[in-house]
Amino acid sequence: MWQRRSTQWLFIFGAWTLPGFYFAIQVYLQHAYEAHPISLTQALLRGIVFWLLWVISSPVILWLARTFPIPRREWLDGLLFHAPAGFIFSFAHLLIYVVITLRLNTGVWPSSVSVLLTEFQPIFLSSFAWWSLIYWTILLASYAFDYYQRYQEGHLKASQLETQLAQSQLAALKMQLHPHFLFNTLHSISSLVLEDPPKANSMIARLGDFLRLTVENSEQQLVTLKEETEFLRCYLDIEQVRFGDRLTVAFELEPQTLSAQLPHLILQPVVENAIQHAIAPRAMRGHINIQAKRQDSLLRVAISDNGPGITSNANSPAKKCVGLTNVRTRLQQIYGSDFRFELTNGENEGLTVIMEIPFQREANSVIEQQST
Repeated sequence: MWQRRSTQWLFIFGAWTLPGFYFAIQVYLQHAYEAHPISLTQALLRGIVFWLLWVISSPVILWLARTFPIPRREWLDGLLFHAPAGFIFSFAHLLIYVVITLRLNTGVWPSSVSVLLTEFQPIFLSSFAWWSLIYWTILLASYAFDYYQRYQEGHLKASQLETQLAQSQLAALKMQLHPHFLFNTLHSISSLVLEDPPKANSMIARLGDFLRLTVENSEQQLVTLKEETEFLRCYLDIEQVRFGDRLTVAFELEPQTLSAQLPHLILQPVVENAIQHAIAPRAMRGHINIQAKRQDSLLRVAISDNGPGITSNANSPAKKCVGLTNVRTRLQQIYGSDFRFELTNGENEGLTVIMEIPFQREANSVIEQQST
């Protein structure tokens, strides 16, 4: 509120400084043209009086504008108030100006009403229309300023709502991963409870570790690759208990990529897809390779398996995976069109999921954003 009032006062001061000096020069030239010259000091004094009167009057007009607005639908009611109010205000304002300038010119106050009317009449006939126009100009400027303020506030609220909506959508997409992962893990645990209780207990312990890490980072949308791989290793330990020697995993991570940021829990559904469709259905050994490297301004992560890959069938499991669809949607929400997410078959066998996003380190992310 204080900032808004100070802005209005600065606007009022600036709005009347230049017209005051312009008015002083006009008065000086007019008297010189009419062969009744006055000094430049007298002209400036009249300009200062003109300026100060409008500086003092402008807050009153602004108050009238706020107290008696001219609404869009009931504009006639506001107009019926401001039409006579503008006349009375301009008349009184002009009268005060004449009294003060007469005192400055003669050194005494008007001795009678007739003296005042003699001085007031020519100025009224020549300047009252302009005086009234100033009142309406201030009034309309006030409405324009208030409208602009409301527009800015509305635009800011709309931007905030849009940001909150995007964050809510990201949170919803992120939370969808938890039940999807939990259902599969609990199903694996239930199948081992009777067959191999030690393995079931080990999976439960690792599941507890995974959930603890997830809760600790539940409010973060972006984490470093190092943190993300910790989640991923925890998940892979659970699956390693389930598949044993049938599952081997290799990490090829360039050291400079470990501090790069990427969405939290973005790799787990990709690896889970590889396990579900490349490892679980087959008796042969399966291998998953997770590679991360920097390519100029991009972070490139590739997750490959030695499964059957994508078939030409439209109902191919890899194409219908909910987790991969979720990953693509999250990337689009965070990076817009500035990402690449692609599924390709390997040269010999298997599926490779490629994800490329802007390379941004956690430590210098703020500096990089400011520099751009």
